[in-house]
Parts: sequence; C-alpha cells; structure tokens
Amino acid sequence: MVGPVFGGGGRRLRMGFAGGVAACAVLVSGCAPSGTGGKASGPASAPPAAAPAPALVIGKEQAEKVFNTFAWEQSQFRKPGGQAGIASVATDPLLAEYRARAGVPFDRGTAPTPQTGPAYLIPAERDWPGHPRWFAVVSRNHSQKVERAAMMTYFTQAEPGGQWKAAAMTWMHDKPAPQLGEGEFEDRGYERFGFAVRDKEVAAVTRDAAGAAAAAPAAEEEGRVCGRYADYLSFTAPNGDPESEHFAPGRLTSDVVRDQNHPEEESGGMRRSYALEVTGPTLPVLRLADGKSLVTCSFVRTDHWQGTSWKVRFGKDDPRNALLGGGSAYWRKATIRHSLTVTFEVPPQGKADVVGCNCRKPALLSAEGTAA
Repeated sequence: MVGPVFGGGGRRLRMGFAGGVAACAVLVSGCAPSGTGGKASGPASAPPAAAPAPALVIGKEQAEKVFNTFAWEQSQFRKPGGQAGIASVATDPLLAEYRARAGVPFDRGTAPTPQTGPAYLIPAERDWPGHPRWFAVVSRNHSQKVERAAMMTYFTQAEPGGQWKAAAMTWMHDKPAPQLGEGEFEDRGYERFGFAVRDKEVAAVTRDAAGAAAAAPAAEEEGRVCGRYADYLSFTAPNGDPESEHFAPGRLTSDVVRDQNHPEEESGGMRRSYALEVTGPTLPVLRLADGKSLVTCSFVRTDHWQGTSWKVRFGKDDPRNALLGGGSAYWRKATIRHSLTVTFEVPPQGKADVVGCNCRKPALLSAEGTAA
C-alpha cells in the first residue's frame, strides 16, 4: 500500500509508514508475538504453517552497514577529504547543513553521531513499494543507563538500486525521567547538535506482528502539521502570536515565538522578520502506541535584519559573522538562512506538540548582508 500523496507547504507530500524500533530501545512496542495456535485436534495434528515474514525495503545487515558508514564519515567530516566523504553518505537537507558548517571553523554542530544500541525502523515492501524509500535508526550516547534522549536518523533511497543516504536527524525523549544516583547525570548530547527536547517522553512506536514498520493510516492529515508550523513561525517581530489553535503552548512552541518576538527597541533599532518554508523530502509518519503520531519535518528559515535607527554587528565568534565574511563588521541589513528539523507529536484530535527541534539554535546555511 503506497502512502497518500497530498499538497502542502509548496510540495507534494507522500506519507507512508509507521514503525518501531528493536526491542532494546524504549521507543518500541508490538514486537512479533509468539503464536498461541489453535487447540490441537489430536496427536497427529500438525501446527499451521507460519506465514512468511514480509520482505523489507532494506535488509537488516545492509541497514547496519549504511548507518555505520554514515556515522564514520560524519566523525571524519573535519579531516582532509571529509567533505567528499559526507557528500557520499548524506543528501539534502542534511548535506546542505554540513556544507555550510565547512565555512564555520568553530561550529558547534559536528558532534559524533551516537551509536550505542542502534535500533532499526524498516518498513515492508508491501507498504512502501515505490520510491523514494525510507528507513530510520534510533541510537543513543554511551551513557545509555541515564540518557533519556535518543537521536533518530532518517535514510532515503531515491530510486531503485540507488545509494541509501542520510537526509535528516532529530532528537526526542523516549524514556521517563530516571532516578539518578549520586554522581549520575543525563548526558544531554542533543545540545551539542543545537537541539532542545520536550521533557515528557513520547509513547512507544508500534510495529506489525512481523516486526516491520507498519503503514500510518492518517498520514495525509497528520502531515499538514509541517505547513501549519511554517505559518506559525513566519512573522515580523514583534507581531508573532504565541497562541495557536494548532500547537500546544510550551518551551518549544509558544516560548519560541516569544523569544523571537522582541520589540524593535529591544533589538537595537533592528527590525527582524522570520519566514519558514517546508523543504526537503517528506519523512514517514510513525504511529505511537497511545494513538498519536510522530511526524518529523525539515524547514528553511530565512531571517531578515533591517536597520532602522541602528546597525547590527554580529560578534567575532558568532557563526553568522563567519558566513558574512568575518571581520565583525557593522551591517545595515542582513539575510540569514537556517536549516530546522522539528519533530511533532500529533494526536488524533487536539493540538500538536513539539517533542524535539533545533528551532532555538538552528543550523546555519548561508548569510549575506549590506555593510554600513
């Protein structure tokens, strides 16, 4: 069954599978149950033949190789030849982020990909017969005992026989708050990637009886959250409205609007506007055990800084200054482009919530300006 195709955010979107991860991860439920079978009719009765497991869009061993190769190239990104290496295993929007980071020597977003206890979300071919195809990997940092947050990396294959490449990374809590002992602390590795996560964990992800990532039944409607979020965070300060009919208030929703909504006089005489656009390939919808869904979207955010009575000066160590050419000059106006990855928890009814995003510290893509 191919997921529905629909329009939104200037793209044709195809949503498809819901899934789960291997039993070692908390973001999992619905592992294949052992069959109880029917009552035997006699000693000579043979048990019914088990149905063959459905073919997956990628084999487990191949998926492991794809993930491990990506993790290695990501760790070598700053070394000679690293940019060619990452281009061989990543695609946009993630690849665009790495290319921009090459121009920022002190970039904070190049921490190694967590590799502890990777668990694989792989849909069945019957549920995703066309292309592009997807699988995802959930992994953690080494302090797995107390680390609540997990990274989810999405991989895509654009065409039959094509190479699988990483397209997006996001973070979320999939464990409840731990009872920390003396000297124990959460690693919060997501902060090294510029992400913030909601405190409350997401429910486990469902899988079908054979363990394959199952198709999401309401992907078309759930996917509309991407365009709604773009509308929500597109405004000219101080006119952003933190209240929304679509999103629950919180640190990663209404507080983000308030943080960007400084009045002109608080911004040193600079008028700022923000424009979000849904971009990149559409990522699959994951069905959660509590009936909600997990939707991850990629965005490009364009910030326009326009001087009124003052000029803007980015700090010497500000990565925006590096992309503008360095020198810590004064600017009458500047246009800064960022890459955002946002993961939503979408209920069947009611407001969506953001469970993880780099919306407070988005990855820089480009910067240009008019010097004073």
